[in-house]
Amino acid sequence: MEGTILDRVETGESHLRISLFSGRYGLRVVLFRLSKKVLSQPPPDLFDEVELVTRQSSDGQGLPFVKDFQILSKRPEIAHNHFRFQVASSLARLFLDNGSHLQDTLPFGTLFIRSLTALQKGLDPTLIWLKTLFQFGRLEGLPVKQDWLANLEQKEKELATFVLITSLAKQDPKKELVLNLIHSLRAWLNSETELRC
Repeated sequence: MEGTILDRVETGESHLRISLFSGRYGLRVVLFRLSKKVLSQPPPDLFDEVELVTRQSSDGQGLPFVKDFQILSKRPEIAHNHFRFQVASSLARLFLDNGSHLQDTLPFGTLFIRSLTALQKGLDPTLIWLKTLFQFGRLEGLPVKQDWLANLEQKEKELATFVLITSLAKQDPKKELVLNLIHSLRAWLNSETELRC
C-alpha cells in the first residue's frame, strides 16, 4: 500500500506503530520492526510518502507488519519552520482523528497531498489550514458554506470568502484575522458536527 505517514509511536523496544493515510486505502496502522543493524535503512519519517509491503501475523490477529518499504518522497522543508510544522501536524491529527470513518477516501487523499505540498513550497500555513479545514468539511457533506460561512459577521464573511476562493499565492491577509476564522470554523465543526478537530 502507498500512503503518507501521519504518526509514529514507539511500542516496546523494537517496534514503531505507524499510521498512514492513503487516498486509495484510507487510514491504516501498521507495525514497523526497528533493525539493530548499523547499515539498515532508517524508518520512514513524518509526512514521507511511502510504499509498504505488509504481512499479517500467523494467527491473523493484531496489526500487519511491514515486511518491506520504499520511501517515494520526503518533505524535509516542512520542518524548517516551526509554525509550518505545527500546521502540518494539525492536518495529520485531523486525518488521524477522522480518517477511519470516511466513505470515499480518494478526494480526502488528494486534499491532504495538496495541503502538504503547499506547506512544502512555503506557502502561508494559516491560509492552508483554513482552506483544508473548510474543504474537509465540504467533502464530508457538511454545511460549512451554508451555515458556518453564511452566519459570520459581514467583514469576517468577506475575508473568509476571499481567502477560500483566491489562490494561495495571490493573498497576504493579516495572520490574526485568519487565525480567528480558523478558531471559529473549528468551534463550529466540533459543536455542530461529529468531526474532531
